[in-house]
Amino acid sequence: MRSFGISSKRSSVVSEIDMSILLFNGFLLLGFVVATVPDVLVLGSPGATKIMDRDSSVKKCRYGRTYSLLEARCSNLEWHEIPTYLKADIQVLDATGNRVRELTNDSLAPYKSLGFIYLGDNFIQNIEEAAFANQPYLEVLDLTQNGCDNLPKSLFQLPYLRTLYLGRNKLTDSVFKVEVTSPLRMLQLTKNKLTKIPYLGVQPSLLTLNVSDNVIVSISTEDLAPFCSLKDLDLSKNIIKFNAGGCECQTFTAWVKLRQIKMKPDDFYNCTDSPAVDEDCANVQFSNRTYELYNECSAIIQQEVETEKARSAWILVASCVSVFLFVVFVALFCVHKRNRRRRRKQKEQQQLTANNANTELLNSNLTAGNS
Repeated sequence: MRSFGISSKRSSVVSEIDMSILLFNGFLLLGFVVATVPDVLVLGSPGATKIMDRDSSVKKCRYGRTYSLLEARCSNLEWHEIPTYLKADIQVLDATGNRVRELTNDSLAPYKSLGFIYLGDNFIQNIEEAAFANQPYLEVLDLTQNGCDNLPKSLFQLPYLRTLYLGRNKLTDSVFKVEVTSPLRMLQLTKNKLTKIPYLGVQPSLLTLNVSDNVIVSISTEDLAPFCSLKDLDLSKNIIKFNAGGCECQTFTAWVKLRQIKMKPDDFYNCTDSPAVDEDCANVQFSNRTYELYNECSAIIQQEVETEKARSAWILVASCVSVFLFVVFVALFCVHKRNRRRRRKQKEQQQLTANNANTELLNSNLTAGNS
């Protein structure tokens, strides 16, 4: 018994020594980890606080609703490219004030419901041809204050694009040598490198054109004739000059007044020439080309009006036919229901008559049997 007690004490002492060694080694290992990996996530260590502070300072997009449209508000986040982790169903993307330098064919590919894209105040210099090709619902695009010197042709074939902000870039006349089928209503091109009014083809829906602060040197009625619905034209801060001794200025201002175009600067109408020139230009004549372009534009509007009238007429006819068929269906249903009720009553009457006949026969048989 004594030897057993001694051995028990020895084993207890050995266990305590082993446990102390394990704890000592554990503390040494923990100290080594903290010393060599300062950012490791260890509870209570300075590194854990550092990591948590770093994560909480990361700037992220904010989501919200603007007129029931899902918007991603991502301005001033120091992006160098459009990320792919945003919500796929966003309809408005505000990425102004970032550092995006290029729009590739895949930059906006994950987001196919975009109707409004704001990319102003970035460093965009290159836009690949299909960058906007997968944006069939795009209505408003803002590329203001970038470094663009070219634009993809597919941008001008978007079916719903109506507002285009392209101010403060490096666009030249060659950019607009392209067929424009988008229904543009407003085109802003202030502070670029244009030397003339951009040729967009016939644009019956264009209402506002801003080409201020360019290097436009000349303008004519043929430049504006394809825009037969134009209401606002800004020509401020250009170097437009008309040939001295001719009637170009009077002709142009006469067209602007005839089409009721509100123009800036306001003093552009003042064609200061000699009284002899003013008398010679009293009855200005517009060129045949001007009338051709304007009539082509007006014909498109008229065709659209007639198409809309025809569409409305077909809708009215279809509505009337639908109402007529519905009335006929209701009438037939009522007749069917009435006939069914009538047949049921007749059947019940026949059943009642048969029952009465059977009762009378039974009674007569009973009477004959009793007699």
